[in-house]
Amino acid sequence: MRIVGKILAFISVIIFIAALLVSVLVYDTGRVVFNAPLVKQILTDIATQSDLIPAGLQWYAERQAQLRYETGEVEDWQDEPNILDLLGLLTIDDWRAIRYEVLSDEILQDWISTTVDGAYAWIDSNGRVPDIQWNLALFKERVASEHGRNAVQIVFDTLDPCTEEQIADFKTRLAAAPGGKKTPYNLCRFPDPWYRDQIGDYHDSLVLILANIPDLFDLTAEIARGENPAATGPDQIKLQFRLIRSATRWAPLIPAVLLLIILALAVRTLRELGNWWGVPLTISGILLILLTILYRSSVAALMSFGPLSETPSLIRTEAIEALMRLAVEIFRPMLWQAILVGVLGVALIVVGALIKPQVEETEL
Repeated sequence: MRIVGKILAFISVIIFIAALLVSVLVYDTGRVVFNAPLVKQILTDIATQSDLIPAGLQWYAERQAQLRYETGEVEDWQDEPNILDLLGLLTIDDWRAIRYEVLSDEILQDWISTTVDGAYAWIDSNGRVPDIQWNLALFKERVASEHGRNAVQIVFDTLDPCTEEQIADFKTRLAAAPGGKKTPYNLCRFPDPWYRDQIGDYHDSLVLILANIPDLFDLTAEIARGENPAATGPDQIKLQFRLIRSATRWAPLIPAVLLLIILALAVRTLRELGNWWGVPLTISGILLILLTILYRSSVAALMSFGPLSETPSLIRTEAIEALMRLAVEIFRPMLWQAILVGVLGVALIVVGALIKPQVEETEL
């Protein structure tokens, strides 16, 4: 029976080492993910300090413009300027400047705060879906102001001055256009007397689009409108979040229970306690230290070849940087946890080795 007990204890040691690594990672992840104020701070830092939003704006604008032409939403006549050509002229620096003009840090902070508060309140509520409504009034006011004109100016400044041929083409289309119908400007910078009218045209069109958007954007309703009936429902998602939250809270108990099992199966003396507890704790501490050293490259590799493998390269780069900020918060306390576990393990080994023979014979 003693041999069987030690075999089972050895198996428990292997499971304990794996369980301790997983439980520490799960607990530290839950400490961040289910901490609403901390998540709010991290997301706000990502939104305001990284290029994730400018990169997303660049990709989304190009994609939407492409879809307009693919679906025939835009009229197609000879010599009509292609908006894709205009968007292709904008660099990430241009999009970053546009973001600062129309999406201030204050606006982003408000949207993030509303989203996080609504999502976390929903987890503990009886509601089927979270109540998340973005206030767009400040955003619309900003676009309609000088900031919106500055954003248009950024786009306008990327254009080359018009050639004589382009000006002649515009005049020809303007003369042939039916009364009251707008004639689009060529993708170039027109001189006076069209200069101010061209910029004003672009800005007025932008304001006109925003005028049709309500001041209060119901994000939940928009998501529900595109909900796939075959996909997992919000009630199931909420239940999964609750189960994950409970798992993160109780995760440290699993290795503790395994230590008690090892104690019952194989430990009869203080020297054996040093071996059966001290060695696995020391190994676990070393592995946790290695995890804190290697997690950056591991997270980047997993994201690049996993969920983000199909995303555009610029967005993928910024998304990995954003996830890395989240990972830093998750792994921040792990080094000290690893040191504590390792030191405890070494202490048990040393104490067990120093036990005198007569004391060693004393059973626990």
